[in-house]
Amino acid sequence: MHDILKAAGAGRGQSILIEGTAGMGRTRLLRHAMDQAGEHGLHLLSARARASEQDVEYSIAQQLMAGARTLLADALPGPDGPAAPPDPWEAHFNCPAPYAAHPSPGAAAVHPLARLLSTGTPLMLAVDDLQWADTASLRCLGYLMARLENTPVAVVATVALGETPGDPVLAEVLSSFRHRTLLRGLSAEDTARIAADAFAAPGLDPGPDPDATDAAPDPRFVEACRSATGGSPYLLEALFRVMRLHGLRPDAEAVDRIGDLAPVEVADTLLPRYDRAYPGAAAVLQAIAVLDGSATTAMTARLLGLDPLGAADVVDALIRAGALTGQDSVVRFARPVLRTAVLASVPPSRRDALHARAAELLHESGAPAERVAAQLLRVRSTLGLHWTCTVLSTAAGELIQRGDPDRARAYLHRGLEECQGACRGKLLRALGRIELAADPAAAVEHLRRALALEPDAACRADIRLCTAHALQLLGRPEEAERVLLEGVAEARGAEEDAADVLRAERCLLRELNHAVDAAVEADCAGAAEALSPAATATPGERHTRLSLAALRSSRRGEERDRAVHQARQALQEEHVSLDWRIATRTVPLQVLARADELDLALSECRALLDRARAEGSRTLLTIAHSMRAEVRYRSGDIAGCLEDARAALEPAGSSPSGHWSRTGQAMAAVVASLLETGELREANRALSDFGLDADVPEGAGFAALLFHRGRLRVACGHPQAGLADLMECGRRLGAAGQLNPSVLSWRSEAALVHAALGEREAALALVEEELARARRWGGRRATGRALRAAGLLAKGLGGEEALREAVEVLEESAARLDLARALTDLGILMRKSSRLGEAREHLRRAQSLAEQCGAAVLAQTARQELLAAGARPRRPTEVGIDALTPTERRVALMAVAKFTNREIAAKMFVTQRTVELHLSRVYRKLAVTGRSGLAEYFARPESGSAGADLPECAAEPAAWSGARAG
Repeated sequence: MHDILKAAGAGRGQSILIEGTAGMGRTRLLRHAMDQAGEHGLHLLSARARASEQDVEYSIAQQLMAGARTLLADALPGPDGPAAPPDPWEAHFNCPAPYAAHPSPGAAAVHPLARLLSTGTPLMLAVDDLQWADTASLRCLGYLMARLENTPVAVVATVALGETPGDPVLAEVLSSFRHRTLLRGLSAEDTARIAADAFAAPGLDPGPDPDATDAAPDPRFVEACRSATGGSPYLLEALFRVMRLHGLRPDAEAVDRIGDLAPVEVADTLLPRYDRAYPGAAAVLQAIAVLDGSATTAMTARLLGLDPLGAADVVDALIRAGALTGQDSVVRFARPVLRTAVLASVPPSRRDALHARAAELLHESGAPAERVAAQLLRVRSTLGLHWTCTVLSTAAGELIQRGDPDRARAYLHRGLEECQGACRGKLLRALGRIELAADPAAAVEHLRRALALEPDAACRADIRLCTAHALQLLGRPEEAERVLLEGVAEARGAEEDAADVLRAERCLLRELNHAVDAAVEADCAGAAEALSPAATATPGERHTRLSLAALRSSRRGEERDRAVHQARQALQEEHVSLDWRIATRTVPLQVLARADELDLALSECRALLDRARAEGSRTLLTIAHSMRAEVRYRSGDIAGCLEDARAALEPAGSSPSGHWSRTGQAMAAVVASLLETGELREANRALSDFGLDADVPEGAGFAALLFHRGRLRVACGHPQAGLADLMECGRRLGAAGQLNPSVLSWRSEAALVHAALGEREAALALVEEELARARRWGGRRATGRALRAAGLLAKGLGGEEALREAVEVLEESAARLDLARALTDLGILMRKSSRLGEAREHLRRAQSLAEQCGAAVLAQTARQELLAAGARPRRPTEVGIDALTPTERRVALMAVAKFTNREIAAKMFVTQRTVELHLSRVYRKLAVTGRSGLAEYFARPESGSAGADLPECAAEPAAWSGARAG
């Protein structure tokens, strides 16, 4: 543009045409050129064509001549001065005479421009939206452009692509331009700049996190906006205005909202424009917006009742105009935000009618069920058509197979509005099964309504089974058992196989809930028997029986190898549905963890998490996180344990009083992890936030919470209260026949507290019993823990032998943290026995293991003992990534992932002030300033975190996703 204007100013006439689709910035570029005219000595004459003036002759010419008169009045002599010499321009510039024998506008009308040209005055003629110029003005412009050579004139004009239908005069004028430039979508850099300007406007709410106000737009946000608008400056600015109205910021959180935002002003502006160029275009665009992915030209014509060929012409024109795009016979909007705007501009009553008609047409044409269901979902009124129930149910099933239960749930809810009778019962049953994956409370409600409508005995048994699992997940085991017992009574005689399945499931839930008494033991004896190879049992029944047998052996602390074998077999059963045995899915993993098969258990946990994500099951995701927290703690991965535990607590976080079945297990892991890192105040705060600092509910998992809360209270200097928790833990486990110390080594922990209180006999009795039971079970971790306690209680040589044996046993296990404890105790004993060399050897290894596990308290103890043993151990890191505690590291990674302080506090169940303190310490240890410096630090490869932890943290904002330390 600069070169063209410069050439014109030097007397070499030029012309350039700026082309682009609607909203692509043609007018903005033209105005930029107009601002440059003076720099090149050009006087500006401008005109803007309007669609409403297209039939007004010389509309554009008159605008240009008005500017010419002003210039003449300023530059040429008055009426008394000498006349200007004659010039060819004045003699021949009688438009439109050079084109045809049409009436001339007369010398008085045209001569101001001709006289100005005859003076040799350098001019820039700027014409916007040439596609709407009147024919007479176009002829004048064409005549002028044919004679530009060796004149100081630049003609700069814009034209909208696809909005010039069949005008030969316009086509000839357009072809006369010497230069043409086509505008395309903005780059990511330009989009980011526009976004930054739009959201930096005065008075804009900075949001909950002031640290984020000066940050550049998130790259994901920028790319999402470019994709939605095609890089159109007009559409981008309209989108940003709507976002500001909704209080959104240019960050990653806004990405998912972009597709739902509807800048209706866009439709109000563009639809009349397209309709003017191509009559019927507005209706066609509305129909294509409604059909959304199913819009063939033929289907669009049928929906509107148009002639197919006429509709095809309009569609083809809109494709050329850049509004639509066609691929594989399906027509779509070229820019998704335009579709959203067009759809929002349709009056609700007409939109409802179009969606209903679209559903009927798609069903008649044999379209996939999901496409038909998508239309039905948008119809607000019931249609009363016989096929809608089947279509919605089929579509929901397809979505479940693809791992999208949320959309499937919406289809089934819509089906309930359409269907009655037996069909309604089937929908309720399917909806209840889906809700198990996200909302067990809603699942119970739907399944009970389905049961009331279901006549088939086998289906009723399946509904009861699902209901029992939902109640189990909600922490209501008594109701779950009652539902199963009612099912057994109902199925007996009519469906004996179904009765057996329900009976076995009831026994498994009793085992899982630590609720086994003599009566249950006798009743369930046969249910745990292994099935013969010829047995025609379902995968679900085999899973239940194998899990039950393995869990019974684990509870009694007998036949470890057999229990492991049965657990492995149970894991091999095929998972056939989203809700499949959801409340008992992790029973085999519990058995493997308690049998010290930690590597296998961890691998299976990972596979279960992958499946939960693929299926879209939030419930299963939570269960898997809870289970992996226990496995990670047993293996000594403290940071990973805390990460999983907090993810598992997300469902209960919004309602601390409404504990569900995994609250106790997950909270126990939180307390245990924070106890190892020395964050005792945070552990107590977490208990308080969930109302678990006083009475602890009965039920599965809460025994573990009592165990670790007891340890916490001892660490806080309250041994009596801690001992009470440990003994209550033992009482609950004993009442349920839970004898295996591999479940919880409460006896050895209680024994150490008894000893500290001077109650040696009670301590010895507990340790002896635990060691005997651990040896009978054969678990190395449980045996090592019992031997360590025995070594601490024994005197003289007996204590040393027990501790050495504990180390030897734990060496063969994956329990690194327990090994570090035993090594520390052995090292202390060696130091006290003046065997300093051996002491230092054990303590160095103990410190290394403890640091690898993230057990800061134990690592500090080992370091202090090393000093006492005369060693000069390396100083603990005080700066850099290794100086961060696991909690500080998690806070840092969440801040880098652009979680606000408020969001971090909510996910960690702490106050915003606590988050601020953590960030202050992080900034100091890493020597960075603010969040921007933090992001730069973690982006460095040498930080040890680049590319590894951040994606997981950013991809799962709904679940705790901090990083593992070390």
